[in-house]
Amino acid sequence: MYRLRSALFGTAGRRVAALLIANAVFHGAALIIQRYIDTQASSPGLSFVLLASWMTLGVVAALVSVIALGNLLFHPRWSDGFLRDEMADLDARISGEKVPETTDEDDLVALRSGDSTIRFGLYFLAIAAANILGSNALGGGFMQRYSHPGVAIVHMRSDDPVLRRAGMTMLASRLDFTVTPAIEAVVLRALDDPDEGVAARAAFVVGALSVEAAVGRLEQMIEDQPALAFTALIALGQVEGEAAREAGRRVARLPQAQAEPRALALMLGMLRVPAVDRLRTIYTESEDEDTRVAALWALGEMREQQLLDLMAGALASPSLALRCAGVLGLEKLVDFDTSEPLKRAFDAARDPLERCPEKTVPVQEGGPTIVIVPHRNYQLAIIRALATTDDPTLITWLPEKQEGVESRTHELMKKLWESLKAKDERGELNPLKRKVRLRRLQAEAPDAGPPPGDGGAGGDAGPSDGGGD
Repeated sequence: MYRLRSALFGTAGRRVAALLIANAVFHGAALIIQRYIDTQASSPGLSFVLLASWMTLGVVAALVSVIALGNLLFHPRWSDGFLRDEMADLDARISGEKVPETTDEDDLVALRSGDSTIRFGLYFLAIAAANILGSNALGGGFMQRYSHPGVAIVHMRSDDPVLRRAGMTMLASRLDFTVTPAIEAVVLRALDDPDEGVAARAAFVVGALSVEAAVGRLEQMIEDQPALAFTALIALGQVEGEAAREAGRRVARLPQAQAEPRALALMLGMLRVPAVDRLRTIYTESEDEDTRVAALWALGEMREQQLLDLMAGALASPSLALRCAGVLGLEKLVDFDTSEPLKRAFDAARDPLERCPEKTVPVQEGGPTIVIVPHRNYQLAIIRALATTDDPTLITWLPEKQEGVESRTHELMKKLWESLKAKDERGELNPLKRKVRLRRLQAEAPDAGPPPGDGGAGGDAGPSDGGGD
């Protein structure tokens, strides 16, 4: 042991060389290990061993650093004590050789050495921590990246399908990370996995992370793997970008996609692909409530005024979920002409505590919840939609309907009434008030044709008459 200490730290030059070499080896190995785990490692066990090796090298580099800097950190003669050959001293005492007498300076060094033992430990721990944390920072947060999604990515590179499925499950358990090229490559490869469970989870991750590079592969999956078409359609709907919209237009024509009408409707709605005829067909021909809700929601996402009659018709449905989806669609139109059907729906609501059932996009476990119909009071939903119309008749209608409603609905009605009154005082409702009067005259004289300047439903209200009602 003495020979090793002497070889490494026997002179000032050796101490400097040991310091530089130990830290260079540590940081160089750290770079290689981190890069290998990030881009190539396919064995979870090996990646753990490499991680432990990296941290061990950091500890060793810290130990060498403290010893090499001992004369600076503790006292000028600290290295002499460290390099002393204890066994040679012991042999000399046993053999009766004369031991040099100690001086006052030797006694002072001995006292300092006792104090330096504690300081040695503290410096060692501090430098070891600094080495590992510094190397982690230089690697762009390697430890955080390794804990997730790094371990999952390593599993997904494995030749064992059981480990690949476990990796996809780990990856999907937390989706709050940045998609790097390495992650993207592994996920894309997983879409082609012969194990359908792995491929399905990969499609889910593609959607949750919006991996645009996977759009073409999802489109191919829908066409070639009908068993995965539902999952692939939902995933494609969550991918952002024009490439996904173009793929959505093409996919809507595939019989494999049409065989999954609910997923197709949700995909078209999330991508806002204006496939109105296809969505109308799904809405009118399907007998499944969730599928019809999905189609009606997707039509609402189009925000097309031509769909007003269809949305208004849904308000007469015996299904509360469909009525709620229709109200939500009318709210998104932000159109004066939605006011009358919404007011009729409010009058038809018998239970002031009736609540819309929440409807969501079906995603796999661990995915973000995408709500298409929120769980809220039905009458409250109607008032929210009415707030987008600026209908001046609501100024008198709202006070008449406030009795018996739920408290939050009553509060919103009061705020809406106050807002409309303020707009009316500023003259902002005059064009709509004129439209209301003209339509009233038309209703009283139905054979006279449309009044001049009305332009029909959704048309221009014409210029303001410049005064109050």
